[in-house]
Amino acid sequence: MMASELESPPLTSARRAAAGAAPPFGRLGWASRLVLAVATILALGATSIMILEGFSRYALNVSYFWAEESVRFLMVWAFFLTLGVAGFRHCHIRTELLVQRLPPAVQRAVWLLSCAAGMVFAFILAYSSIPQVLRFYTMGMVSESSLELPMWMLFLAMPVGGVALFLYYACAAWYAWRWGDPFAPEPLDDEPDAGVAAAMTQEPLL
Repeated sequence: MMASELESPPLTSARRAAAGAAPPFGRLGWASRLVLAVATILALGATSIMILEGFSRYALNVSYFWAEESVRFLMVWAFFLTLGVAGFRHCHIRTELLVQRLPPAVQRAVWLLSCAAGMVFAFILAYSSIPQVLRFYTMGMVSESSLELPMWMLFLAMPVGGVALFLYYACAAWYAWRWGDPFAPEPLDDEPDAGVAAAMTQEPLL
């Protein structure tokens, strides 16, 4: 038996969509798409620098002093920027086997409890990192390399990511209270892609 078959029929996302009872959760607006695009550019930039550094060390026996620190800064910002967007895209890990066996009312309570715990964690992450950012800013502390990048700019990613994660869990809590499961993934299309179906019907070459 599939794990998805254990979900209670009244709360199945496919049934809700078919009945028009609830809007889909997780659609990204223009602001979320912009944040995702920026994070993608930062991650691609870090990957390009790592490839360049690896090639330069292997082929040219040359190492760039700014490569390691640049990759660290870019990856940290790319990670924290996508904390909230990853939730809306249903990319966070979820253990659902036990929850799907519970009665509908208890399921809703568990969803709300999960959202509350996520909001508390996000608030602690954002609130506790602000003093660190202010301390680095007032001290004027910079990185150890010759780039001398302001350290407060690196640690600023933590409160930004915490706020984004808090907003995600707040939206998820509202959806759980009003409609249903905000963590359920989008139903997959069982029909294969047209190109895949055409390839499957062709005669084998050998």
